[in-house]
Amino acid sequence: MKAIRVILSFLFIFLNSNDIDMRIIISFLFLFLLGNISAQGTLKDTTVVLTENIYFDFGKDEIRSSEISKLNTLANSLKSHYDGYIKLTGHTDSIGTNNNNLSLSERRSKAVIDYLINQRIAPFSFIMRYDGELIPVADNATEDGRQMNRRVEITVHKINTIQIPEPVVEKTKEEPLTIEEKENTLPITFIIKDEDTNNFIENAAISEPQIKQKLNTNKGKWKGNLELELSTPYVFSFHAKGYFHNSEEITIEDYSPRTIEIKLKPIKKGNKLALKKLYFYGNEARLLPKSMPELRRLKESVLLNPDVKLEVGGHINYPNTHPDDVPQWSVDLSVKRAKVIYKYLVDSGVNEKQLTFKGYSNTQMINPTAREEKYMAPNRRVEIKVMGYLE
Repeated sequence: MKAIRVILSFLFIFLNSNDIDMRIIISFLFLFLLGNISAQGTLKDTTVVLTENIYFDFGKDEIRSSEISKLNTLANSLKSHYDGYIKLTGHTDSIGTNNNNLSLSERRSKAVIDYLINQRIAPFSFIMRYDGELIPVADNATEDGRQMNRRVEITVHKINTIQIPEPVVEKTKEEPLTIEEKENTLPITFIIKDEDTNNFIENAAISEPQIKQKLNTNKGKWKGNLELELSTPYVFSFHAKGYFHNSEEITIEDYSPRTIEIKLKPIKKGNKLALKKLYFYGNEARLLPKSMPELRRLKESVLLNPDVKLEVGGHINYPNTHPDDVPQWSVDLSVKRAKVIYKYLVDSGVNEKQLTFKGYSNTQMINPTAREEKYMAPNRRVEIKVMGYLE
């Protein structure tokens, strides 16, 4: 009963407030309290009753005039579904940095919520998400595809039945918490160092697509608690101005504290970075979908260093063979694979003057006499080489 009285109090404040920000805050508090009640009872079923996509111009969070009629129609329909909730998820295309795109997708979701609230839609049922560029519905290599990805997805869910829970008896202080009741937070320390000097790197950025929190090092370290699920792989990316990116996959089986040290290779003339997490279809210049996270990390590194000239180099595995005896199609393949990465970077907003691409065939194999796959695999690669600096 106390929870219900609190919810009614929030509803009273909402109905008497003209402040949009206040109404949004009250909405999320309402959802939090409602979630606590339904978590203890039984949410039997939900049904998606309405869906809509609202599209945006490049780099913008203002609602297009052409989308207003869609929102007005949606608002009229929503007024008959107060017994449910409205989920909005903001998205962007792949142009720009991950952090900027995440922020842009958040602003787009908020813009749609603000408009619907102004249409007198009760906001206590809104659930907002924002995923930046992480979940495209079309190919970002074309303008038509990028336009499809600049969107806010709206789904309206009808709640069919909710059981109100029985009162819960509080546990005594002496009763120990079970494993299920422990918070899923991991005490973790990241230490970021220069690969050449072993010095700490200031202002390194740490990110992971499943974690919305933005992490930055202070004196080369970040220390805190992260909400992570057990037995779930997380891939953390590390970026800093003047350095190539790095990444580390973490899967935890318990919440014991841990420290992770990462080395970043400095961006200076002659240095190379092999993109180890790029995967091509066999004998083709087409990337497998699982290559996208590595491409995003590369894009972030290049955008952080706009004054650097880079060469994208393609390499193939043709061991125990003189370069003059390598079939022409294999030589061409090394060029085409380098060009694929070059084109992705340019299409993602990187200055074309920063980049060149070149195919090296089998002239720079890491293991030129390899006969086993574990030694041949490193020969197939795309490398980024620092050529100098823009004038």
